[in-house]
Amino acid sequence: METFKSKFKLKNFVVKSFSITREPGKQGTADLDLKPYAIHNPAKRHFQLILEIKLKDKQNSYQIDMLAMGNFEFQKGLEQQELTGYFLTNAPALIFPYVRSYISAVTALSGLSAINLPVMNLSSLKPLLQANISVVDE
Repeated sequence: METFKSKFKLKNFVVKSFSITREPGKQGTADLDLKPYAIHNPAKRHFQLILEIKLKDKQNSYQIDMLAMGNFEFQKGLEQQELTGYFLTNAPALIFPYVRSYISAVTALSGLSAINLPVMNLSSLKPLLQANISVVDE
């Protein structure tokens, strides 16, 4: 059987910082703010996606601030158009389940109701992410 090696893969997911403030009481509707940033190092075939997450409800019963990073590697010789698709579409889609799971686990362990983010289509982040990609050669 032939083994297929992915052209673009997640090496690791890291939560760089996480802060939660909670007040007992009924939770309101969640307000989620996602800000993507990225660092692309073509020489090392490395892409790092950074998501700044702010989550709070309208009743101020909780506020979560999270800085999450996904480190990706990609094969040599990929066309820029293909890489751009991986960076803008695949990378956010690959790390967001980890963000959802982390927030759910921590909030469940806090003694109050777990906060479960819905599955989301993150394609609306593309323009902002594209504008916030820094290219470095080290």
